Amino acid sequence: MTEPHTGPWYPMPVNAAPVPLAEPPGHQLQPHTQPGHPYPQRYMQPSPLARPVQRPEPAHREPVQSDSFELVHPVLVPEGEPVRVGVDNNRCHIYGICQQEAPEVFRVSEGGSLHYTRSVPAEFAAQARQAVRCCPMQAITIRGGQSTAGGSAGDRRPARPLRSGSAARASRKRIVVAGGGLAGVSAATRIRERGFDGELVMVGEEARRPYSRPPLSKQYLSGDLSGEDLTFRADEALDAHWLLDTRMVGLDIEKRSVELRGGELLPFDGLVIATGVDAKRLPEAPVFSERVRTIRTLEDADAVRRAMLAARAHHVVILGGGFVGCELACTAREHGMDVTLVVHSAPLLRRVLGSEIGEVVGDIQRRAGVDVRLGVEIRDWQDHGDGLRLRLSDGEVLDCDFVVLGLGSVPRTEWLRGSGLDVSDGVLCGPTCHVVDQWGRTVRRVVAAGDVARWPNPRFDAEPRRVEHLIHAVEMGQHAADALLRGPERAARFTPVPRFWSEQHGTRIQAVGIPALGTEVEVVEGSLRSERFVARYSRSTSYGPQTVAAVAFDMPLELLAYRDEIGRARPDSRTANRRRRR
Repeated sequence: MTEPHTGPWYPMPVNAAPVPLAEPPGHQLQPHTQPGHPYPQRYMQPSPLARPVQRPEPAHREPVQSDSFELVHPVLVPEGEPVRVGVDNNRCHIYGICQQEAPEVFRVSEGGSLHYTRSVPAEFAAQARQAVRCCPMQAITIRGGQSTAGGSAGDRRPARPLRSGSAARASRKRIVVAGGGLAGVSAATRIRERGFDGELVMVGEEARRPYSRPPLSKQYLSGDLSGEDLTFRADEALDAHWLLDTRMVGLDIEKRSVELRGGELLPFDGLVIATGVDAKRLPEAPVFSERVRTIRTLEDADAVRRAMLAARAHHVVILGGGFVGCELACTAREHGMDVTLVVHSAPLLRRVLGSEIGEVVGDIQRRAGVDVRLGVEIRDWQDHGDGLRLRLSDGEVLDCDFVVLGLGSVPRTEWLRGSGLDVSDGVLCGPTCHVVDQWGRTVRRVVAAGDVARWPNPRFDAEPRRVEHLIHAVEMGQHAADALLRGPERAARFTPVPRFWSEQHGTRIQAVGIPALGTEVEVVEGSLRSERFVARYSRSTSYGPQTVAAVAFDMPLELLAYRDEIGRARPDSRTANRRRRR
C-alpha cells in the first residue's frame, strides 16, 4: 500500500519558510518489500550516507570544497518588535560569546569590559535573544519582543488548550521532544517560532526545567550561583506540555510512539531526540561509596557539594584531564583544598587541544598548586569510612577525603536499543539532522540534536561526529526543528562552527572549530611563554591547508577574526619557523 500526500498539517504564516512535516508535492512513498524487515519503507527514505553495515569505514575522508557549505552564522527567525536587554555584571565572565552572536548589541572593549545597547531595535532582536540563549552564565536578561508562539506579544493568537487522547489526536498533530535539556528546548522554541500550533510535548528525566550545565563544576559547586540562576531565560514562555521526571524506555518507529516508564505509549507525528549524555563511570570504582561522585546534573552537583562538606574534605582527588576535571580542580583549589589530578594520558586536554597547548594548561594548574599526575591510573580503591585509599599504577598510594570522576560522557541511547536506529556512538544522523537507521536509510519524521547526535559536518568532511558544547546544542536544536518541519528533501545541511570555552585559574580559554582534527599548530598572535596567544590548527587537503580550529588564551577579541576561516582552505604561505607540529 502507499501513503497518500495529505498536505500541510495547519495553515502556515505567510513568511514561514518551512513546510510542516508535509510530503513533497505529488510524492508517493512505496512500502518496503525486503522480507523480514521490521519497519515499513513509508517511514524511511534513502540517505546520501546509505551503506551496508558491514562496509568498513575509511580511515580518512577528504574534506569538501571550502565554498560548498553555508555561512558561519545560524539561521534566526526575525522578530517584529524591539527588546530590552540587561547584563548582571556579577555573573558575566567576559567570554565574548554575546559579541559573537550579536555584535550590533554587545561589544568587548580593548580593556576587557563589556558594553551593550539596552534598547535593541527589532532588526537585531533575534540576534540579542540568541546571545541570551548562548550565555553560559545566564548573565543576560531580555524583555519584550516576539513570543515563542510564532507571533508578537501583542498580536498572538489565543492558544488552543492542550489535550491528550484520541479525540485530540484526530484534529491536532503532535511533536514530541525527547529530552529536557538545552537542545530540546531550543528545538521546541524554533518549532513554535515557525508557526506550529499543534501539540508540543517535552519529555525530560529531570524534575526541573532546562538549565545551563557548564557552571555546575565551578560557580554552582562553589556556591556563587544557585539553581535558579542557571535556568535558561530566553524561552521561559514556551507553549508546551511538560512531562518532567519521566523516563523513556523505548521507541517504535513503525507505530510512531515513544514508550514511557510503566508501559504508556506517547504517539507522535514528529520526534526530536535530544536526550544528551551521562557522566562516564569506572567499573572498578566503588558504586555505593558516598565519597566517589560524578557531576553531570544539578542533582549530581548538589550531592558532591553536600558530600564534600560532610566529609570535611581537605584532600580531593580528581580523575580525568578533560575540561570537567580541570575546572573541578580550579574550584577545589579556590576553596583551599589540596587537589591531586590523576590523568591516564598526557598532557592535560591533549585530546581536545593537542600536546603543545595542553602543556600550557598543565603549567597553569601546577602553578595554582594542583598536584598533576600524568600517565597513571588507579589500580585499587579502598573506602575506610573516614577516607579513601587509592593505589596508582606507578605503585604510589594516595589517601584522600573525596574523589570526583571527570572522565567524559556516554550518549543517552539505552532507550533506543531495538528501535532500528544506529546508536553505535550516539544517534547517527544525516547532514540535515534526520536520523539514520541501521541500514543507512533516513527516517523522515525523526531528527536528533545536541550531545547525543552524531552527524557529518560538511564544513570539515563526511565523517559523523558528536559535539558536546552549549552553543552547539542551541544551534543544532534550531536546525533540527527546521529540518523536521521541512522534511529531508527540503532541509539544509547543518554546517556549524563548534565553539567552546573554559576558565583555568583565571585564564580564559576559548576555541572555535575542532582542534582535534588539526595536524599542525601555529601561534599566530602572542606567545606560548606569555600564556596569552591565539593558535591556529590546520591539516593538509587536496585543496590546500584547511583551517580546522583556532584556540585563544586570554584573547577573546583576537579570536573573532578567525571564526570565519574555519573549514576553509587557504594558500600555504606560512613560514617554516612558525609552524609547530602536534
